[in-house]
Formats: sequence, C-alpha cells, structure tokens
Amino acid sequence: MKEEPFELIIKYLQGQLDEQGINDFYSWVNENAENKKVFFETKAIYDACHSNKMHDDIDKSWNRLLKKKNNRQKKIKWLQFGNYAAVSFITVCLTSLFLTLNKEEDKIATRYIGGDGLNADIVELPDGTQVCLGSKTVFYYENDYGKRQRTVYLEGEAYFVVAKQKDKPFIVKTKEQNIEALGTKFNVTAYASDSLLTTTLLEGVVRLTTDNISHQTVLRPNQQFIYNRNTHLTDIKKVDAKQFTAWTTGYYYFPEQSLEAMLYRLSHVYGVQFTVESDALNKRTFTGTFYRGQSIKDIMEIINLSIPIKYKIDDHHITVSEI
Repeated sequence: MKEEPFELIIKYLQGQLDEQGINDFYSWVNENAENKKVFFETKAIYDACHSNKMHDDIDKSWNRLLKKKNNRQKKIKWLQFGNYAAVSFITVCLTSLFLTLNKEEDKIATRYIGGDGLNADIVELPDGTQVCLGSKTVFYYENDYGKRQRTVYLEGEAYFVVAKQKDKPFIVKTKEQNIEALGTKFNVTAYASDSLLTTTLLEGVVRLTTDNISHQTVLRPNQQFIYNRNTHLTDIKKVDAKQFTAWTTGYYYFPEQSLEAMLYRLSHVYGVQFTVESDALNKRTFTGTFYRGQSIKDIMEIINLSIPIKYKIDDHHITVSEI
C-alpha cells in the first residue's frame, strides 16, 4: 500500500484518489471488520458536517489533520491516528454542529461495504430481508427503517430477497432510480462509474422510477431493465434471471455480452482498469462463465479463445488491442 490508511480515508472522502489509490482503499477497508468500522465512523462525521454546508471549513480541517499526521512519528499505530482524527475533527465541528452532528450520526443505522467478490457479503435486515453485496459495494439504511416503509441505499451491486410486508413497501434508492417491491427477489447493478444501471427480477414484481424517464416501469420475473445514464435510453430484455445472480456464489455469467460491458463488470470484481484500443473490439460479443477464484490472466486467456485479442497486464491496468 503506497499510502497509510489515514491518508487513504481522507483522500477517498474528498474524492482525491487515483485508480490505484481507490484499489488500495478498498483492499484496506475489506481487510477486516475493524477497518470498516473505523471508516464508517469517520465518514459519518464527515457527512454530517458536509450536510450543514461547511464544505470549505471541513476540507481545510482534513488537510490540517493530514499535515499534523505527517509530522508525527510513523511508528504510531493506525488506530491511534483514527482516534486522533475523530477527536480533532469533532472539535472543529463542535461549536456550531454539536446537536446536529449527533442527530445526523444517529440517523444512519448501519452501513456496509461489499467484499472482494469471491464470497458475497450477506446482510440480514431487521425485517428478515437478506441482501448479498457485490464487490466494492456501499449499502446502508437509516434508523426509521421499517416504521412506515423500508428504504435502503445502494451504490454498487446487490441481490435482494425481500421479506413480505404488504403495508410497508421495500425501496432501493440508487443515484438515479427508486426500485419498489413488496416481497420479491431481484438484482441491482448501480456502480457510480458505470454508464448502465441494471435491474433483474427473479420473483414477484418491482416498480421502477427513473430520473429523466417520465413513466414508471413494472418488471415481471425474468425481465431485465437497463438504463443508460449517458443517453437516458432504456431497454427491457427477457433473460434467465438466475444467471445474473450467480455472482453471489462467486460465478459471473456473461450472456452474449459486449466486450465493453463485460470488462466493466470484471473491473469491479478484480479491481483493475481496462483500456480497449479499438471501438470495433469493444462491440464484439462473448458468452461464458467465470469463477472469481480464477486469476485475471486466466480470464483474459479464456476471452482470447473466443475473441482474438492482445492484452498487457501492468499492475492494476490492462490494455486490450486487436491482433
């Protein structure tokens, strides 16, 4: 790891990490439960202050903390840095935000970050709903969950098995979309960096409300809704929905999918960045199943059997070109 966790967590929250830094951050935060706890406790403070329009002061405070940290001896343990950051940052916000800060911290019940994609992290919500979290996925719900409705927030990929409560709709909120269900099984892929937002229904019925789309969409079993964030176009396909939830057991199925879409998905699973040096190559299609236990080199070799390519792996970056 090129940077220490304290630096990573600050720069991640400020959006200052490059591709390598983001990969380092996810590796650290998924290392153990304590790391996740430290991150979310720090982020709760950061979010609370930002929600009160103190952006400039907060950024300056983080930078001061980072500067002080760099001046301290490197032998000090990360946990000590985490405590120092929390105490110092709370002090910055304390005068004007004490009551509001406590309120905002209390609002979030629990947050989770998905693991490495080999084994899905499974979360059970208070009503018995089960959620399988994909690689590098952020998921949370608030303290009022289950009172009038059941609302959760997602950035990444998750498979939902929703407990039935007819009087309390279950709603998944992503950046551009609300997905509502009473009791059902469905999969959502909504990574912030992807151009496509995809919902696949296994059982029951879901209703989707999407930004820039005037009408709601109702999905039936084995239907898949795809929304293109760049063009605002939508598509509904008939699919074998079970194949799109195989990732929960470590298997990734690609049914007649473009190389571009497939590499998007693999980039999340393996924490790598792809550069394809051909638009025509990006449009080539591939059908196959990969297991997360396979190395990225093995997978590139398998792709090469179907689509003749040249590829170069340089740490966390892979360049793909035509032969």
